Amino acid sequence: MTRHHFATRFCAVLASFWLPVIACSASGGGGEGNTAGNGAGGQSTSGAGSSSSTGSDDFDDDFGGDFGLTTSGSGGPSQADAGHQTTCDDAGNCTCINIASIGHEGVWGPCSSDSTTALQNWLNTQSTAQVDNYNMEKPTLTPEFLAKYDVILLQWMVTKGVQNDDGAPWQFTADEVNALKDWVNNGGGLIALSGYQCNGQGCTVHDVTATNQLLSFTDIQFNADGVLDPAQNGCPNCNCWGGPVPVGGPLPGSVGTWNQDTPIGKDIQSVGAYVARSIKSTTAIVDCTDGRNNFAVHEEVGKGRVVAYGDEWVTYSGQWLGTASCLNPQMFTDPNSPCYQRSAAQVFQIPQFWYNAVKYAASSVECFTIEDPAIVK
Repeated sequence: MTRHHFATRFCAVLASFWLPVIACSASGGGGEGNTAGNGAGGQSTSGAGSSSSTGSDDFDDDFGGDFGLTTSGSGGPSQADAGHQTTCDDAGNCTCINIASIGHEGVWGPCSSDSTTALQNWLNTQSTAQVDNYNMEKPTLTPEFLAKYDVILLQWMVTKGVQNDDGAPWQFTADEVNALKDWVNNGGGLIALSGYQCNGQGCTVHDVTATNQLLSFTDIQFNADGVLDPAQNGCPNCNCWGGPVPVGGPLPGSVGTWNQDTPIGKDIQSVGAYVARSIKSTTAIVDCTDGRNNFAVHEEVGKGRVVAYGDEWVTYSGQWLGTASCLNPQMFTDPNSPCYQRSAAQVFQIPQFWYNAVKYAASSVECFTIEDPAIVK
């Protein structure tokens, strides 16, 4: 397996689609697609990073600072992250947080033909984070494997992961679950997504099986349902942003509210979701709900932190870029169009969602910070 790490900064590219304009630091049954097509799964990689140290739970401290590395000037740990290993390449690109994305990426998205490359690029080049993908074969969760990472992102953990064919869910041993439990309790951060395929109508939901197994030591479990279905919710103008239901916010057809008093919901009005899984919990803090179904929750587990969101549409490039093959860009600039200034990049706070989620999960890594008008701190 090879490392998937972009070495150049993403400022110019991100500025072309991220509104407002940014200023960068120089440092199986029916699927959930809404047309037809094929998505990109990315490449399988492995990599080594550094283990995290425990850090402050202070919310205000976690959400301030400069998006770039607070370095000691030698490639070693910064004063803000004493004991945390920072690495820099010959070009001066520095990494202070290591993320493992485990499971297949989504293969639907706008026009049922989207990829998740915008998210991967943002994390690998716009941030001081580096992502290693384990998307083709299940990795073995040992203490040694987990020690390389600060945050683990749980995605579509199935054997096939193609449109209309999940394959069997990955199975983890009791030792692997216990290793993950110990890693989180000692300060690791876990972000779990769901909703990759199947609307729950006459098909079997596979994307919750492995995820719920790995979350068994938490208060969080995904339900095997299909909430936030545009066909059932009714969603005028959802075609403007590629089909998903607006979760939160003032848009017509929107569902639920983001809790502005939580580290995950803060400064988010709306993101998109297309056939999501509701979340079952009793003590976890709810970040987004419609009063009946919880769509996002988080909790502290020992010294670590866990975030769960019931859909994968926050990973799709079309939601970051506001572009897709079936969307005419003129409809976003025509004042007479119902989609005028309503592309996904204009109406959803996808970057804010990921900044909030990663920043919260990576509680021990203070050098993951941002200075950007598109991100509210």
